[in-house]
This record gives sequence, structure tokens and C-alpha cells, in this order.
Amino acid sequence: MVEWLARNEQKNVPENLATTEQQNVNGCADPAVLQQSHDEDLWKIKKVLQEFDLNRRLLVTMSMARKFVVPVLRSSDEDIVKGIVVPIWDVDTKTQHSLLFQKWSRSYVFTGNWTRDFVMRRGLKRKDVVGFYWDPSNNRFNFSLLRKDICYR
Repeated sequence: MVEWLARNEQKNVPENLATTEQQNVNGCADPAVLQQSHDEDLWKIKKVLQEFDLNRRLLVTMSMARKFVVPVLRSSDEDIVKGIVVPIWDVDTKTQHSLLFQKWSRSYVFTGNWTRDFVMRRGLKRKDVVGFYWDPSNNRFNFSLLRKDICYR
């Protein structure tokens, strides 16, 4: 019975999601890996943290900001240069925060309480991967620590 279920579950798994490293002893795709792959699809902004992201602001590339942040804010360029307070929900810890989103000369940044509310509180380090996406039903950005870089430490 278990073998039959495993075979049928395997048929429903897209081939590109299950690699040899991601399979358990029965040859089935590891559900944790599949869940992670599926969940990561909704994280529109993914960022490997650099040293400069750990001090006072999180840098967002122009292309990512223009594609995934600016359109949902519905604010003028002038307002964004001054800074817009943006609600952020930490899905991992289920806590509400707010950051200031601003346009700088050649990039966009999240500032405000970034260092206190995210870097220090979550223990973020260089090479950790964080993600954001807009949640239209709650009118806020969702944040998650997608991957901790345990190899780097």
C-alpha cells in the first residue's frame, strides 16, 4: 500500500523539482524540498544578503523595485524619494513591522527599523537569503528568511 502511494505521488511531481539528491530511500521526492520549491515561487524579491545590507538599509535593485514594489505602492516618484512607510509581516515569526521604502540615486532601499527589526532580531548574516512579496489581501509585504547560510559561518 505504501509503495503504491509512493509511486502515484511520484507521478504527480514535476520532473524538474525532484533530483537524485532530493529523493528519499524509496525513490520518491522529498516533500520538504518540494514544498520549499513551491513556496519559493511566491517570493518575488529574493536577496542574498551582502555586508552592506546588514547596516541601516536593505538594498533592492532598480529592476526588482520597479517590477514588484513601486507598482503596488501607487505613490508618486516624489513621494518615494522622500520615503513611504510600508507594512511588513514576518511570516516566520508572525510579527508586524514597518519599513521606509525610498529611491536613492541608482537603487531603492528599505530603511527605518531594518537593522533592529530584521538584522538584529532575526540574526541575519551575510549570505542569508531573504524574500519579500506583496500580499494584496492584507495590503502589506510578507518577509521570510528563506535560507540561513550555515556553510559560511
